[in-house]
Amino acid sequence: MEKKENQVELSVGMKVCRVVGIVLVIAAIGYIIWPGDFDHKGIVGYVDDFMVFMAAFTFAHGSFQRPERRYIRRQLYMLSSLFALLALCWVIMLAFIQ
Repeated sequence: MEKKENQVELSVGMKVCRVVGIVLVIAAIGYIIWPGDFDHKGIVGYVDDFMVFMAAFTFAHGSFQRPERRYIRRQLYMLSSLFALLALCWVIMLAFIQ
């Protein structure tokens, strides 16, 4: 197969990020299914599931951006970090709710 003129070769770091992104999405789906997480009554118990999944999804989505889109990838990684921080805060909050 021939490479197109516009295609840039992926670095090893980007290939690793893609694999990590896929593993994180699978782990996030496992966390949603896992019965041991903090699922309280109502929507309060599902917010942590949403935050964990969105952190993994935005990281994976950023990893699959074309190499030329560095700015978009950086924004998606920042969103992923924000979702991960919010998920951590939410899980800590749910741990202390009776």
